[in-house]
Amino acid sequence: MQIDWTWRYQNMQYHTLLHVISGYFYQHYNALATSSQIEKEHARLELSFSPDIMEEIPFDQLEQSIKKILAQPHNVYTKTISRAEAEQKVGVIKTVINLLPASLNEIRIVQINDIDEQGCGGTHVSNTNEIKDFSIMKIQQKGPTKKRIKIQFLG
Repeated sequence: MQIDWTWRYQNMQYHTLLHVISGYFYQHYNALATSSQIEKEHARLELSFSPDIMEEIPFDQLEQSIKKILAQPHNVYTKTISRAEAEQKVGVIKTVINLLPASLNEIRIVQINDIDEQGCGGTHVSNTNEIKDFSIMKIQQKGPTKKRIKIQFLG
C-alpha cells in the first residue's frame, strides 16, 4: 500500500479548516454541524442554526473572520478521554446527531487552541499555519435553519 501524500495532506488541511469554521460558528452562534464532505477541489460544511438568529449572522464577512483567526498559528492537539468524560464536556459533540457508536468507550478529542474542541477520528494538520489560503465559493440556504458553506483552496 502506498499513501498519496499530496491528496492526504490536502484532506488534512481541508478537514482542519472545517473544524475552524464549525468552531467559529459554534462559539458565536451555537451552530451544530449537520454534515461535511471533502472533495478533490473543494470542501463543504452544513450547519444548523437557531431560527431566531439566522438573520443576524454576517455570512458576507465569514471569509474575512476565518482568515483573521488563521492569521495567527494555532496548534492542533489530540487526546483520548473516556466516553463518560466526553459526554459531560459541553461542546465536545458539535453535531446535530451524536455520531459516536455506542460501543466506543474512549473518545479521541481534537482541540485547536481555543477555537474548537470535539470528538473526531479524522486526520488534521499539526498547526493551522499549514492551511492554505482559501475562498468561500458559495453559501447556500438549505432549509429554514441550515446553511451550506463551500470552500476552495487558492493556488
